[in-house]
Amino acid sequence: MEFDSSSSSSPNQIHVMLVSFQGQGHVNPLLRLGKLIASKGLLVTFVTNELWGKKMRQANKIVDGELKPVGSGLIRFEFFDDEWEEEDDRRADFSLYISHLENVGKREVSKLVKRYEEVNEPVSCLINNPFVPWVCDVAEEFNIPCAMLWVQSCACFSAYYHYNQSGSVSFPTETEPDLDVKLPCVPLLKHDEIPSFLQPSSPFAGLRQAILGQFKNLSKPFCVLIDSFDALERDVIDYMSKLCPIKTVGPLFEVAKTVTSDVSGDICKPADKCLEWLDSRPKSSVVYISFGTVAYLKQEQIEEIAFGVLKSGLSFLWVIRPAPHDFKVESHVLPQELNEESGKGKGMIVEWCPQEQVLAHPSVACFVTHCGWNSTMEALSVGVPVVCCPQWGDQVTNAVYLIDVFKTGVRLGRGAEERVVPREEVAEKLLEATVGEKAEELRKNALKWKAEAKAAVTPGGSSDKNFQEFVEKLGVRISKVKENGG
Repeated sequence: MEFDSSSSSSPNQIHVMLVSFQGQGHVNPLLRLGKLIASKGLLVTFVTNELWGKKMRQANKIVDGELKPVGSGLIRFEFFDDEWEEEDDRRADFSLYISHLENVGKREVSKLVKRYEEVNEPVSCLINNPFVPWVCDVAEEFNIPCAMLWVQSCACFSAYYHYNQSGSVSFPTETEPDLDVKLPCVPLLKHDEIPSFLQPSSPFAGLRQAILGQFKNLSKPFCVLIDSFDALERDVIDYMSKLCPIKTVGPLFEVAKTVTSDVSGDICKPADKCLEWLDSRPKSSVVYISFGTVAYLKQEQIEEIAFGVLKSGLSFLWVIRPAPHDFKVESHVLPQELNEESGKGKGMIVEWCPQEQVLAHPSVACFVTHCGWNSTMEALSVGVPVVCCPQWGDQVTNAVYLIDVFKTGVRLGRGAEERVVPREEVAEKLLEATVGEKAEELRKNALKWKAEAKAAVTPGGSSDKNFQEFVEKLGVRISKVKENGG
């Protein structure tokens, strides 16, 4: 469904406001969705907090409120001040921060909605991602249709959904902490394979409450968009679609390639030199290592991985990020021996890299990952085998799927509280994923999922059709609101 637009917005243009929780894993998929929506001729306003806005401005040519063309539509950015400095220790208390963010966010997003109403650019729909479920309350207050983008797997969506429906599925408790979990149309999950926020012993009770907030508000969105695709999780998607208005529109990573735009949600300028270095390496010879922007491994584990890489003899590209301030931990230090190998050209160590391009590079043999859903979808979309080193949250569940269901990965660990994996085992798993029969099987499976991912987003594919249906349904919702005098 296409809508007319020009270099400036028009009063008749459908205006969709996207509100994102801060963080790369939240901003990137929602922004990819925003670009897709804009490309169909709609006006999109992308909103997140000023803390993240500052980082995005530093890495991208973003000017607050400036309209940028995307396909036949437009996108712009608005950032609101959440009132706490980046160094404020209160940010480390997630329960406290998430409550504060709700109070400030409701007020500031409401102000934005009113402001655009006054300049004859009324917001036609509000879309949020997890951790900011209160966006649905703002939509309800202004009688605006709302939708939600789920940025994890449908299997994890099912886990949270059934946990919230108390009694429908048994989960581990303080008296039965080792209980296995049988969700409908999902493989049996051991107690340490469910999203770890649902563990009774989880230190992240604030995160559990924040994510469950969306499920308490699940009656409000007219559609729940999921960054997955039908062929990947067919059984659980079919089952959950009977309970909720879900539609798969992923991989949004793959969708983004079809949209011409220089708009990016990255918070660092990538080290392009790493692509030049990859060009100099033989095909399928490099181990790419990155644990995202939030997962934090113990220093001891980082050292064992480093010595395991050296022991394997493989070339490496390793992304080491400074530790976030609110983690209250020291940044990782790599052993001198690894730095020396890097100096000899055997490897490269960077603070940031264009992961999408790196994973697609022919010299990359495998991806050592924390198994965040963005990284999982990117690996599947480009057909790269993975070495799974999950830490917490949905990562432990994603690892099960990568290893046992998608069959594109080998296991390096079971979670943050697990034992430190020794260097000998690290070397063994790296070689298993890069050379020999097992590696060939993993790559063959990965390439199969790459083809499925591409098919889902091509015209007529499952995700493409679902997105078109979403836009049409949105048009119907907006018409009804206008008829009712909204």
